[in-house]
Amino acid sequence: MICPKCKRKYEDDMPKCLWCDAPNPNYGKEDSPEQDTAPTEGTPATPVEKAAEKQVEKPPKPHSHHKSKEPGLKIFWLALLIGFTGAHCSSSGRNLRGALYLIFGGLTYKIIYLILRENGFTIPTAVGAIAFVGYAFIVFLFLKDVWKISLGKYRNRKTGKKYESKSWMPALALIFTIIHAVMLNFNGYSTYEIVWNSGERVTAKMKLAVEDYMLAQKNYFEQTGKIGDVKEIRYMSGSVKWNGQFLYRMDGNGLRVKYMTSYHCPYKTEWRIHPVLHNGALDWEITLPEDSRCNEFAHQVASLKESLSNVPKESEPAASTPELDKGVDGVGVVPDTTQHGDSL
Repeated sequence: MICPKCKRKYEDDMPKCLWCDAPNPNYGKEDSPEQDTAPTEGTPATPVEKAAEKQVEKPPKPHSHHKSKEPGLKIFWLALLIGFTGAHCSSSGRNLRGALYLIFGGLTYKIIYLILRENGFTIPTAVGAIAFVGYAFIVFLFLKDVWKISLGKYRNRKTGKKYESKSWMPALALIFTIIHAVMLNFNGYSTYEIVWNSGERVTAKMKLAVEDYMLAQKNYFEQTGKIGDVKEIRYMSGSVKWNGQFLYRMDGNGLRVKYMTSYHCPYKTEWRIHPVLHNGALDWEITLPEDSRCNEFAHQVASLKESLSNVPKESEPAASTPELDKGVDGVGVVPDTTQHGDSL
């Protein structure tokens, strides 16, 4: 390039003359439009030119299709309805925590319990107590997750973004928290009754239910002179009654008691109580299970059968009544059992 001012030669790509600093009229004509707006050396650049220069130097970041927050509806319902399975943890990148929820949240234990129960196994009560403690702890953790999601503080570990909350989520979280608190209280009380003192409270309730049936049948027999069914004796409104761990069902005019858990005694073990007429009097037949563990567990019913068997029947002579010696004429004579001492 020959300088139009001093007529000296310099390189074509130089912005100005090396000798007289005259601007190069051909400089930048072949460059991009962004380079045409670049200020010459020694001239202060305007803010617009600085911004254009930054855009030229740094390419723009690729456009992101993700929002600033993750959608929170799906994970909220997962945590609210099946939080004990850990589904919401797995979907948010917390796989280990989700596995712990699944193992100790009650679902795995219930599946194992049902398999053992249907195959006639008796489960130690200590296992049931430990399972309840684990379940209660997991319920506390997943309810905590529910509240964090409803308040917009729960984060997706895969993307690093928080989940979007809705204004109605805290109210629903409160309702379900109350429901789970009531369920925990009920399950805790049931576990306490079946574990504490070898289930003494549970079997005591069963004995009271049996005695209520026997009393209702006795009152009906005294009034009518016959044995009545469930409606006639007014023992229970329907054909099935639930009380604690036992199911009560009418078996004709009798009562069938079925055990509905697998602690202390196998599942569906039965006790049967039937009223019978013995020489016009009301009597009872109590059928106990063959498993000795069940009779040790429900020892109150076994004691009730023993006490009834010791009651003398009306056709049998009392233990304190001496036997009658029949004379020649067939008239009964009470034998003289008085001991006579030697006369003085």
